[in-house]
Amino acid sequence: MDAVDQQALTGAVIREYRLDLAQLWLEFVGLGGDAPEHVIRDYCSGQAHLSAKERDALSLAVNEHCAAEGLPLRAPLSTSALSTPQPERHDPKQKDPERKDPYSSK
Repeated sequence: MDAVDQQALTGAVIREYRLDLAQLWLEFVGLGGDAPEHVIRDYCSGQAHLSAKERDALSLAVNEHCAAEGLPLRAPLSTSALSTPQPERHDPKQKDPERKDPYSSK
């Protein structure tokens, strides 16, 4: 994943859940990040950049917080693939009980 996408998605998770940036910064430092708190604030608002190591430390801090709170969204890591949800695919050989046979009168 490129840095811009990771920054946007991480910031979106933080804004969506209104996560406390001061608390995230403490967790970020505990996970090996060394950027000052004001840089993390600027990063989350799209006004600063972080190295891949620091982006991942922040994502891990966000994800640990989300997991502890039972929140479903997660921040991506720099190694994450950017993908979109794919529609469910049904095996055409299996019969769907909800689907009616177009050639049946029943």
